[in-house]
Amino acid sequence: MIGMVTTLDTSSIVALLMIVIIGLPHGAFDGAVANYLGAGKTVFSGVRFFTTYMASAIVVVVLWVLLPSLSLVVFLIISMVHFGWGDANAKTNFQFILQVVIHGGLVVFGTVNFHITEVTRLFNLLTNGDSSAAIQVSQIMFFGILFLTIIYLFLAIKNYELMSRLIELIVIALILVLLPPLLGFAVYFCFVHTGRHMMHIWKKLQIAMNSRVIFIQAIGLTAASWLLGLGAFYFLDSGDFDADILRVVFIGLAALTVPHMILVDGFFRNKQT
Repeated sequence: MIGMVTTLDTSSIVALLMIVIIGLPHGAFDGAVANYLGAGKTVFSGVRFFTTYMASAIVVVVLWVLLPSLSLVVFLIISMVHFGWGDANAKTNFQFILQVVIHGGLVVFGTVNFHITEVTRLFNLLTNGDSSAAIQVSQIMFFGILFLTIIYLFLAIKNYELMSRLIELIVIALILVLLPPLLGFAVYFCFVHTGRHMMHIWKKLQIAMNSRVIFIQAIGLTAASWLLGLGAFYFLDSGDFDADILRVVFIGLAALTVPHMILVDGFFRNKQT
């Protein structure tokens, strides 16, 4: 059925399915994370969390509609921070920040520069044709990341603890270069970022909460996010199936990333330190 209504190539279809089925649901564990942090202690605190979470997502969508070019630039930068923070494991502040920028920046800005033509078309769909700012920022950031990678290389040679992440960085770079942009991103997002995120939070959640409750909450929130996505898709109905599905997936991803990042990077990780 998909092949009858879309002109997207097979790799793009596979990538979008991976993002929606494997990648996006990892954020559905945010309800369990919130409970772990105390949001479920009372009905009021639970409602407050859910309302704040959804309001943050709605604000992102509204801002994207009003300021698509700026919203895309901001989304790229916060994605770099979020992905990099999830990958970083250095013990010193400087090395940790270096890993955040390089690892997250490779995935975000590396993908743009490795496949500039294809990504520009995607960015044009997400910004109503105004992708120049996002492309320019991506190019500047990429050259900065290349310079920082040289420093990272020398540090890894002196500090063997950094070597495993450096090797991972090289493997991810090869994946992003060799695979089409959507598929390369999906592989990282689903199997590196999502996998690492789930292993990190699961160790904490299963100690404080019943596993069955965690999964029931996650399944419910996953189903809700899919229903919201379907509703957004039918609401858009621009007549261009490919454009609509790409906008729903990536603007939806942005809308969920902001509250997810605030919860996980702002509160959950800080509780672990």
